[in-house]
Amino acid sequence: MDSGMQSRVYGARDGEVVVKVYRNQRGDHRLEAANMRRAGMGEWVLDVVEADGIEALVMRRFPGQPLRPQDVPRALPRLREIVRTLHARPQGPPTPQVNLGKVAERLRRFRSALAASPLDDLFEAVERPLEEGLLAHPASFCHLDMWHDNILISPAGDVLLIDWTKAGEDDPLRDLALLKTGTLDLLPPDESLQAALSFLPDTEAPTLARYRAYIAMTTLHDLYWFLMNEPYEFGAQRSRKLPRARHVLARLPER
Repeated sequence: MDSGMQSRVYGARDGEVVVKVYRNQRGDHRLEAANMRRAGMGEWVLDVVEADGIEALVMRRFPGQPLRPQDVPRALPRLREIVRTLHARPQGPPTPQVNLGKVAERLRRFRSALAASPLDDLFEAVERPLEEGLLAHPASFCHLDMWHDNILISPAGDVLLIDWTKAGEDDPLRDLALLKTGTLDLLPPDESLQAALSFLPDTEAPTLARYRAYIAMTTLHDLYWFLMNEPYEFGAQRSRKLPRARHVLARLPER
């Protein structure tokens, strides 16, 4: 049914079940099942299997397809509900803080790899608020890979978020920045930004400034990924992604 860098997905003949087979031997089948249950999606998990050197996750089949540009407006209401529930912090013990050391380490790696590209405005959009402590924030459970191939929509308008191997504790605004660059940017620039702002918990200046920083960081991450994994696509992706990121930077406050 589908094939990616980390897995292949097969459909059973009865049409009711899919089997996701992982290319590595790192226990990702159990990790993804656990993350789906944590996200309130346990009803989709049927089994985890290890057999003949294969690690697989068995799931109920969802009757949908990955989002296309024309599907995005129809998916937005349900997607907002999913994200709001996912990012809600449980009451009780203190929640962990975002690991800003990882943010700084990622930036150093991106700077080294992308040194030949004129990206100082994007780096400054992250480094300055990081140095000023503006990115300090409680972490929430995040999907961290909300690009459009991982968001399915059915003919009836039901929405399912798939591929939970990267999920973990992080800033929910980083998750929302990934949603914008990976999915909402299928829309025209102004529509994409308006849709993105509708996912934010509020539109106060500190939230907008933090979101602005994560848009810059996510764009740098995307460019780094293409440079490292698909360098023949880097030029085209840079021409597409930089104007989108700068469109956001020009419209949101720095602090």
